Amino acid sequence: MKMVKSLLLVTAAGLVAASGAQAADLPVKAKPVEYVKVCSLYGAGFYYIPGTDICLKLGGYVRYQINTGMGNDISFGPLRGASGSDDRHHDIQVGQRVRALMTIDTRQQTAYGTLRTYFLFGYTHDTTNSTIGPSVATGSNIYANRGFIQIAGFTLGKATSFFDFVSTAAVAYNAGFVTTSDTGDAGQIVGSYTAQFGNGFSGTIGIEQSRRNPTFWAGTTVLAGGVNPITIAGGPVSNNLDNVGGTAGSASRPDVVGNLRVDQAWGAAQLSGAIHDVSAGYYGAGFGGGTTISGHPDDKWGWAISPGVRINTPMIGPGDYFQAAFVYSEGALRYASFSGCGQGPSCTYWSGDNFGFGFAEEAVYTGTPGTGAAAAVNGIFDLTTAWSVFASYEHFWTPALRTSLYGSYLSVEHTAAANAGLCANILTAAQFAAGMQCNSDYQTWTIGSRSQWNVTKDLYVGVDVIYNKLNSGSINGGNPFTPSAGMLMANHTAGTYRTADQDRVSVTWRVHRDIVP
Repeated sequence: MKMVKSLLLVTAAGLVAASGAQAADLPVKAKPVEYVKVCSLYGAGFYYIPGTDICLKLGGYVRYQINTGMGNDISFGPLRGASGSDDRHHDIQVGQRVRALMTIDTRQQTAYGTLRTYFLFGYTHDTTNSTIGPSVATGSNIYANRGFIQIAGFTLGKATSFFDFVSTAAVAYNAGFVTTSDTGDAGQIVGSYTAQFGNGFSGTIGIEQSRRNPTFWAGTTVLAGGVNPITIAGGPVSNNLDNVGGTAGSASRPDVVGNLRVDQAWGAAQLSGAIHDVSAGYYGAGFGGGTTISGHPDDKWGWAISPGVRINTPMIGPGDYFQAAFVYSEGALRYASFSGCGQGPSCTYWSGDNFGFGFAEEAVYTGTPGTGAAAAVNGIFDLTTAWSVFASYEHFWTPALRTSLYGSYLSVEHTAAANAGLCANILTAAQFAAGMQCNSDYQTWTIGSRSQWNVTKDLYVGVDVIYNKLNSGSINGGNPFTPSAGMLMANHTAGTYRTADQDRVSVTWRVHRDIVP
């Protein structure tokens, strides 16, 4: 009996030990894993950031393109300027571009509506002109041109200008060569409020980064003393009355921009306007780096207005649409043309023994500034008038194949006093005394077509052909004359030249792949 009890106790102890060991070997229960969840509130590509109610979308693209055409330099724009000269190294026949960028879009519901933040940064690498030739030189740039917050109708940061309406890049690869008010990739710093009135109607008012071009001085001392000439080569640099000598500096006052807009099934329409500070810097040496005791011209304000319309035409083809915008400006030229000839102090194009030119200043001051403590003689601050129009039509042959036709026109006009002041700087005293005349007004226009095949929803290839024309300002009525040394660009020897209209054809081929929708 004792033996039986002992066996039972030993067996029980073994079972208890075995079951304890078995329990110790069982895995510990893991904490719940938070999986990324799709956020369907704001469209495709958004996901909840784990542990938050913030929806995140990562986007971007990679692009390669080839530009061809006489003098076609992607980095420096469509017309020959101070950056290059007419020789075999600077007239790039084939230019390449690689561009890659990423976007970060976050959205979150709050008691004040959707809170959105958006950030874009990218990388562009161009083959660009150089004194050693385009095949050797390269130019690259890392940039961030979008970064804004949106909530309760406010847009604060760097975004698309609320003056803009038409989208040039939507229909043209050579958007920088087309004349529109569209700020495009560059964007603007804005602080604006948009009110929604219902039924697709809205209105926006706010301040934006100044669209600043230089203001020129055309005083008689330039002609009499032979100093500070406006040169066709580099544009009027030392005549610049702007806040930064030699460049178009940022004005101390931002532009006031507003619009009224309607978006409905038939399309959209917008009326936008802007008030722009044209005030010049202090008089002084170089007239771009003066002092307070030198004085300055009276403050002046320019303005611009633009009606635009987009009409959907599904009766012709699903997805087809027409868009157009007209801009009229006084003392605010970069609203009429943010790109092309309107984006810098001057545009010039040399072709052998002739050249075309035009100035893109906001105003011309015709007074006679004093220096030091001397009093300045107040003159007329003549605002430059500019108007432009852009229109395009895009047709979808199939859902994957589309073609656009687009065109633009820009006219820049000066008052009689401003033109006389500018011409007195262009011509030498001897030429002026001999009765030679000039006309600084000019026009530019473009027409182009882009065809694009969407191989997949995220990959497309396309080609864009564009024709540019500069109806040049005129010196000596277009007849031959001998320019002063200051007017000649590098690699141009003294001799007889003449002003003439200029044109060219450019072709761009592109491959583009979106990273995500």
